[in-house]
Amino acid sequence: MKYGTSLVVLSFALLAAGAAQAQGSNFARDRNIAVTERIPPEYEPRGLRWGVFDVSPSLDVEVNSNDNIYYKAVNEVSDTYSAVTPAVRIASDWGRHQLTASLRSTITNYADNDNQNTTSWEAAVGGRLDIHGRSNLFGGINYSDGFEALYEPASQTVSTSLIKPIEFKAAVVNAGFVAEGNRLRFTGQATLTDLNYENAILAGGPISQDYRDYRRVEYSGRADYALSPDTALYAIWVGNTRDYDDHTVNRDSDGYDAAIGASFDLTNLIRGEAQIGYQAQNYDNPAFNKVDGVSFLANVQYFPTQLITVSAGTSRTIQETPQLNASSYTSTASQIGVDYELLRTLVLSASYGYTTDDYNGVDRTDDRTTLWLGAKYLVNRHVVIRGGYTYSENKSKGSNAIPGFKDNALKVSLGLQY
Repeated sequence: MKYGTSLVVLSFALLAAGAAQAQGSNFARDRNIAVTERIPPEYEPRGLRWGVFDVSPSLDVEVNSNDNIYYKAVNEVSDTYSAVTPAVRIASDWGRHQLTASLRSTITNYADNDNQNTTSWEAAVGGRLDIHGRSNLFGGINYSDGFEALYEPASQTVSTSLIKPIEFKAAVVNAGFVAEGNRLRFTGQATLTDLNYENAILAGGPISQDYRDYRRVEYSGRADYALSPDTALYAIWVGNTRDYDDHTVNRDSDGYDAAIGASFDLTNLIRGEAQIGYQAQNYDNPAFNKVDGVSFLANVQYFPTQLITVSAGTSRTIQETPQLNASSYTSTASQIGVDYELLRTLVLSASYGYTTDDYNGVDRTDDRTTLWLGAKYLVNRHVVIRGGYTYSENKSKGSNAIPGFKDNALKVSLGLQY
């Protein structure tokens, strides 16, 4: 779940960044183009025209085969399933300002284990109000009805006996501003996230997940100073409050992450952003100790040639957990990947990721490894074929350790777009 809400917040942040990185900006990082970002003009979808709006409909049909769909240490169950995802995005084509809306749904059906069948959906609206130059106000609303993956490490205490994935509903409201001059840029934003979990369905009956329902408010400020058109230094502060509906075990907390960093796009070789700082989370419940320590975040791309993009990233964050005797867990994640443009229409990809989740307040540490090999082929501007193989492994240690698992998955998908 943490990845889903983070992506929602990030999408709104990128909306603001898009306005700030207009032509002539000292904060633009568009000198280099990654292999996955480069699409031949004759293969770009054109979309449909609806007055002053561009409408981009799409349909993705995916077939997956997994040798351990319940992510168990023993008695693995394999199955094949399909995932059909219709989606549409609408964006204004005005000279100034912008309004966007999107709607998507994913219908998943298993061949043999129909208790795993799910239908999820997500709707979002967002906008940008241009004020002067590259300064603007931005905001948006997102609502989703989804399902927590059985391999989600924070829920592994119950997932080993789950009959079906846990359903959740998430509402996200975001608003902020960008004020940019020649060498200075200030960005501020606030995000409210409300999460509501449905009952967990186990063999012995339902188990309430109401104790997981909570609201998270995040508020941040960032100041960038451009040393040159390709390098900027910045300072950022992100605060948060986390309030739970159920206080049987008080899990309310507040915290912050303060960091300094740099963004860069140097020559034709490297671009990215990296920061280091200090984070802390304080809990209202005296049984939970303060969690604090070094934080970091980095995403860097290296371009040895125009046909190869090497990407690397790492982060350390404090995350919520449904394990009641733990206050949270500190997640340290790293990933490296390579994209190779074998043909103008064929991109091969490989990535390796490693994550360590260290639980605070209990003796438990999870180590997760993920390997991905894939390919993307553009048939024409309306048809895309994708395929890939994923290997994942989760190991857990400590007196509160959970059963580990390994799984292998193959998938192929046909994407239709206009």
